[in-house]
Amino acid sequence: MQKHLGVFQQVRHTSVDLTIVLLTSESEEKSMSPKYKRKHFVKNFPGTSTYLKTQNQNTSPELDRKSPTCIIVINIYLLCGYYIARKRENNADLRRKRWKILFKDLLKDYAKNTTLHGLRYLAEKSLSVVEKLFWLVTFLLSVILCFLLIRNVWIKWQTSPVIVSFSEKFVPVEMVPFPSITICPEIKTRATVYNFTKEFIKNFIDSVNITDEVEAARIKLQDISLICQLNDVLSDFKIGRKTSNASVIRSFLEVSPTIEDYMFICSWRGNSTVPCTDLFSTVLTDEGVCFNFNSLATTEILNTDNIQKDYNYSTSTRLSHGWSLTEGYSRDSDPYPRRGMDSRHLPELDIILKVPDDDHDRLCNIVNKGFKIFVQHPADLPQASQYFHSASPRRATSLGLKFQMITTTNSLIDYSPKARQCYFPSERKLYYFNIYTASNCMLECHSNVTYEKCGCVAFYMPHYDSQSICTSEQAECIGMARVDFAKRVIDQFIDEGSDPCSCLPTCDSTEYDAYSVVSDYNFKDILKQIETIRSNNLSKFIEGFQYSRIKLHFKEPKFVSMRRSELFGLTDFLANCGGLLGLFLGFSFLSLIEIVYFFTLRCGFLLKKDLLQKKKTSPKNTD
Repeated sequence: MQKHLGVFQQVRHTSVDLTIVLLTSESEEKSMSPKYKRKHFVKNFPGTSTYLKTQNQNTSPELDRKSPTCIIVINIYLLCGYYIARKRENNADLRRKRWKILFKDLLKDYAKNTTLHGLRYLAEKSLSVVEKLFWLVTFLLSVILCFLLIRNVWIKWQTSPVIVSFSEKFVPVEMVPFPSITICPEIKTRATVYNFTKEFIKNFIDSVNITDEVEAARIKLQDISLICQLNDVLSDFKIGRKTSNASVIRSFLEVSPTIEDYMFICSWRGNSTVPCTDLFSTVLTDEGVCFNFNSLATTEILNTDNIQKDYNYSTSTRLSHGWSLTEGYSRDSDPYPRRGMDSRHLPELDIILKVPDDDHDRLCNIVNKGFKIFVQHPADLPQASQYFHSASPRRATSLGLKFQMITTTNSLIDYSPKARQCYFPSERKLYYFNIYTASNCMLECHSNVTYEKCGCVAFYMPHYDSQSICTSEQAECIGMARVDFAKRVIDQFIDEGSDPCSCLPTCDSTEYDAYSVVSDYNFKDILKQIETIRSNNLSKFIEGFQYSRIKLHFKEPKFVSMRRSELFGLTDFLANCGGLLGLFLGFSFLSLIEIVYFFTLRCGFLLKKDLLQKKKTSPKNTD
């Protein structure tokens, strides 16, 4: 083969024509068409005017002598492998070149016909290079600016997907429960039953010999000091007892005021014949023993399987009916918890409280003789807080109730609680509670933090059987636990991932508040007038008592509610993106279809057409 190529190199620059005669067999001659031989041999021997004839090995070549010719006779057997390899390589190169041209033509066709602004100028033949470069830069800048703005929309969708706005409808008070009202006397012990000051002086100050009787008295003093107003001062007198058990609750109940002791008349919606003990239950709070109205039963609020069984946090046993936390009220005519009512002209709950003059203790009841009033949701375990309303002796306190209801659309179910900042009922479970509310969650978390720090819990905190109750000797530790708990709440806002409590509100929640109006109230004068008119002897109620009155009613018949909904749903996000794409690029949904069409269907059809044309111009068998 090298010999023949050398001959070719010698004659390729002459003025004579070059004729290549291939000696081959009949079968090989049939398998290689003249067009195929001419195409490939001319390519491999360029620059010549070639007459190509293929003859049988047994015959002599017949040449056209139109001009002086240089004849090269090449045995096909020597070149067979060479030309087959070159054939495959050349076919792949040609195919790549054809497809490159097809793709280039496809891009030009797309640029001429697309609805995107500016691209058609790039395919315009009449424009100069500078003009095309100008439109290319303009188009790219539009694309960059458009996607920067879309990125801002995406960030807003991811970080603030939820908006809380005013609902278009007012909510009547009949649709929400009347709040849970907790009344805590400032007087923690009945001095006529247990004089804390005398017992303290007798067993701590004057006592020298520590007998079993003195030891038992000191233990009781230590227990009761937990609810005294000077419990921090009394904690300095230690007896080496840091924890206690349910006996501390029994000590409270023995000396604390009862409903009969402090509640004189109770009226619910004008019905004053109902005993106060039927309307109110006894509850344990941070303030000690308090009285609650309209709370759910503890067996419904608390998970009795996980909580201690030595004592009850509340004596309320009335279960809810005709109402649920998620669905609200049904058509039940007498639901529980009691529902609200438009009562601007008549107080819904009217209470007259009495305070005995002789229930005064210098150490335990030293500040005042009034009452603290707490307003909560019926599903919350009744508890005291730093936000309360006050009812003082010889004063009438009128509380105008109001509520703030927030509902959540079902479209937010697919969002994470962190994104929507609330929990749906099935998303958050508590260990000590059956009902999830933010208040119950905070109380459980506070209990866990206190036990973690002090090895015991406060008497009003939910806990299980193996956990002990802290005595007054642990008052400082409990105070530090409160500070630690408050820091964790603050850390939640600084670092959203660090909150171990995660006490978000429920997605459908109702929060209560009240404004108070205080006026003078001299119930003794009223009793004296009644005594004079009816000739009844009421001196036993007049002498030795101070009276207070609490009236509760809803301030308005309807309130504005809030609604938590999507700020950017998928539709809103696409609409924002579509607006930006249309503004900067003229992009629409059909523009997307154009892109898909040109670079899938159109491209596929062009390639298929090219392959069909190739088959038509090629021999059936080229092996």
